[in-house]
Amino acid sequence: MGLPIAIVGAGTAGLATAIFLARQGYSVRVLERVEQLQPVGAGILLQPSGLAVLQRLGLLAECTALGAPVSRLYGTSCQGRVILDTRYHDWQPGSFGLGIHRGVLMTALLNAAQRVGVQVETGVSVSRFEQASGHVRLLQEQADGREQPLGDFAALILADGTRSTLRAQMQVRQWSRPYPWGALWSMLPTSPATESGELRQWYRGCREMFGLMPTGCTHQAREKSLTSLFWSLPLSEHESWRNSGLEAWKARVRNLAGEASEAYLQQIDDPAQLTLAAYADVRMQRWNDGRVLAIGDCAHAMSPQLGQGANMALVDAAALADALGNVGDQYALDWNAIFTRYGDARCDHLRYYRQASRLLTPLFQSNSNTLAVLRDIALTLARHNSFGRQHAVSTLVGARGGWLWSGAQKRELHAWKGEREVWE
Repeated sequence: MGLPIAIVGAGTAGLATAIFLARQGYSVRVLERVEQLQPVGAGILLQPSGLAVLQRLGLLAECTALGAPVSRLYGTSCQGRVILDTRYHDWQPGSFGLGIHRGVLMTALLNAAQRVGVQVETGVSVSRFEQASGHVRLLQEQADGREQPLGDFAALILADGTRSTLRAQMQVRQWSRPYPWGALWSMLPTSPATESGELRQWYRGCREMFGLMPTGCTHQAREKSLTSLFWSLPLSEHESWRNSGLEAWKARVRNLAGEASEAYLQQIDDPAQLTLAAYADVRMQRWNDGRVLAIGDCAHAMSPQLGQGANMALVDAAALADALGNVGDQYALDWNAIFTRYGDARCDHLRYYRQASRLLTPLFQSNSNTLAVLRDIALTLARHNSFGRQHAVSTLVGARGGWLWSGAQKRELHAWKGEREVWE
């Protein structure tokens, strides 16, 4: 097959892409800067769009066995007024989201990649790439400042996340804007009294948000069910949050969420148990530059309000596999045309979710009292009519291809509908 394909980044997008390409007959090297891959990270919510790709990868049964089904997203104000109530069965009876530990997903993907012969190399930090006729050369900067070649590749796929340094080397207009708000999160043993199968949220205006999400268990502790806790926080206030002490924060949470939060607050006695996550909005005029393609968060990072990060990464991988099609002579392949075809296939879907994410973010993370009122009115009206409910749930599951139509990932989602019994 000639030169291998290089993938920088062993995250969701990188490993899923590697599996698809290896199954299509390509030689694949995944280069990861972290010295040792470990099953760590926050809980994530996989939507039916992402679950459909896991089915294509043959990993759905493994992940659903360890994850926790989520039947709806349910959010109320501090006064108990219902703000958000989006139910998966409004999209398709029997469907669900899957709360899962990020480490479970990464372990499943890594093991699958190794089974199909993907070469995963850790502790490799790629500093630069050069495009030449017929190949892409990767280089690594040494301690003495000199550059060492890492090899020549038929194509380069950048899957190294929101803060990619290689993305800036692409000859493509691009924008990366950090969000001023982030979230504190923790993974805690589930309290049996609070198990509901829901992603539960509480809001005070747009400024305060507390949430609990069923997250299942891990490969290492299958008998121990976990719940993800998260608290919205401006990044500029993180230091003052630490200085004010845990009891002050716990009082705010209790005042917002009441008794439902108590079992989890009692398990937190050290600020180190809460990790700060920061986000950014990444946009690119196009995702490819010759033989180089950006995918996943590297290409289109967005806020977590729609819970689509891991799903978009998985769908990107499947779309790229479809764009490549059957195995051929890599030297004869027009990689620019292939990557352009991939971009055309992903354009509408990603445009809608980027716009929707940017629209929703200040409605849940800002200091605006006006936006809070408008949000509550809009979501209440949407919840009480069939069009609004369908629009909300089709957005949630990852099925929308635009503001006025829902048609993205039809093949994968129809396949997913036929395999829902995997969970039972």
